[in-house]
Amino acid sequence: VDPVMAAGIAELAGVDSVGVTSREGETRHARLILETTSTRFNWHVPISEKAIESVMSHPPDMVTFIDPHREGDCLDLRGANDLKQVFSQVRPVKSMAVSVRIASDVKQLKRAYKLGADYVEINSMPFVKANTHEKRLEELEKISGVARIAHKYEIGVIVSGGLNYQNFRDIAALEPVETIVVGRAILGKALFIGLENALRDFIFLVK
Repeated sequence: VDPVMAAGIAELAGVDSVGVTSREGETRHARLILETTSTRFNWHVPISEKAIESVMSHPPDMVTFIDPHREGDCLDLRGANDLKQVFSQVRPVKSMAVSVRIASDVKQLKRAYKLGADYVEINSMPFVKANTHEKRLEELEKISGVARIAHKYEIGVIVSGGLNYQNFRDIAALEPVETIVVGRAILGKALFIGLENALRDFIFLVK
């Protein structure tokens, strides 16, 4: 699916935001989405000079820093000296919120707070992959705990990773969670009913 076309259809369907991941910091899709849609745009990029230059040249509504070389694209914020420099570079763009993708780990959240992150994007794959009810509840509580503390720190919370029509409800029920991201599940249903209809169906379920 072409990301630019998908973003346009998503806007017509009434989604709250759209996102794209540029693992090498490439700008083509992000630039076109910015030019053709007015929906809130979250651009996921790695920590690299090329990516930072791209973001500064075409500022999105939100930039989310990821580590495509680690599990779940989650950053490890221990030390994070490179991120301190990155934050100082992007902070002058007042209209752009800054987010970091992290595991459901309170220590990582606290480091995100110290860095000055506006949002955290919590990886929900461990919750999705849990193979017992007890493990599922354990992973859900981890996400909930991080979300509650983030809310106290006035940090916005996004949750993404493997969510679908069956498992999103537990996450959506967590009050501090502002946004849930569902991608592949919607694309799968779109094969049968079209992308706009699949998106509208999901929006109806969420609301």
